Amino acid sequence: MTTRKFDRIILCFIGGAVLATATASIVSPNSGLTVAPRVSFDSARAEAIPLNQNARSSASGGIKSASRYDIESLRKVQDLAQGFKEIGYNLDGVRDDALVPRVFLAELPHDLNETAEVSLKKTVFFKMMLPLILNENERILADRNRLHQIKTSMALGAKIEARDRLWLAVLAERYKLKDENIDVLLRRVDIVPPSLAMAQAAEESGWGTSRFAQTANALYGQWTTSDGKGIIPEDRPEGMDHKVRAFDNLAQSVSAYMRNLNTHRAYREFRKHRKSIRGKGQALNGSVLAANLTRYSERGKKYVDSVRAIINVNQLLGLDDAQLVKDDADDQSV
Repeated sequence: MTTRKFDRIILCFIGGAVLATATASIVSPNSGLTVAPRVSFDSARAEAIPLNQNARSSASGGIKSASRYDIESLRKVQDLAQGFKEIGYNLDGVRDDALVPRVFLAELPHDLNETAEVSLKKTVFFKMMLPLILNENERILADRNRLHQIKTSMALGAKIEARDRLWLAVLAERYKLKDENIDVLLRRVDIVPPSLAMAQAAEESGWGTSRFAQTANALYGQWTTSDGKGIIPEDRPEGMDHKVRAFDNLAQSVSAYMRNLNTHRAYREFRKHRKSIRGKGQALNGSVLAANLTRYSERGKKYVDSVRAIINVNQLLGLDDAQLVKDDADDQSV
């Protein structure tokens, strides 16, 4: 892991809290397809409601200004844990409706393998993952809300503007559809509950300690073709030519994982079940939806049981309603 690569760590969040150095450059998570202005959650619109019942504000004093850390310290679990503590970021607080700071790390700490304290390793891992997952879900919900707006306009007989037609075409291509059927798009353009995304990341990456996670930011064990960007598994069966897909940063890995669940035919039942839950006006539940992921691993049901165990033991369902601090570019500092 080179210093140059690690300099692309993102550590931006609201309220003036800073965890970066003057030499670190900004790495924004993938911009996706949302071409509208920056979008904050609006609990009164579309289907952000089931997962995010109420807009929440951060408690006074809930986020403190952090002292500055050098790049080397951000590679260490203990120092990163201390940094999270100094800005008032703790998971129990998030479960009690505190907002999550926009702290996005590009790579994992290099000493996760050497961290003997299991609870510390797990807590730091989840604290790193949650903002990345929420950020991608926020982006997906923005696209989903725009889809609902276009669908409503069409139902009222309004003419769809050219830029919206173009946006629909690009969105359909990204979600691997041959046409811009909005109802079909709405089945695919939807979020993954944080509890499920965090549990799968932990399971697939060995809590961030696997060779693929440490050297290629590969959190979810996704495969790519022989000519794709990736790492050859040491135990790859003879005659197979796949690689584990590599990413430039952790945000790309999270984005690719969600797009995989939202597009691959193997997860059709996952999407169908999610739509059914939406239709009933219920909140999405990571443990419930995990039942549809038997094809994610050769272990089948045992894999699902393992993911559910991680969710239950670590009380991750309590984080499914988590929200990021409001994204206000004018208030961000690096």
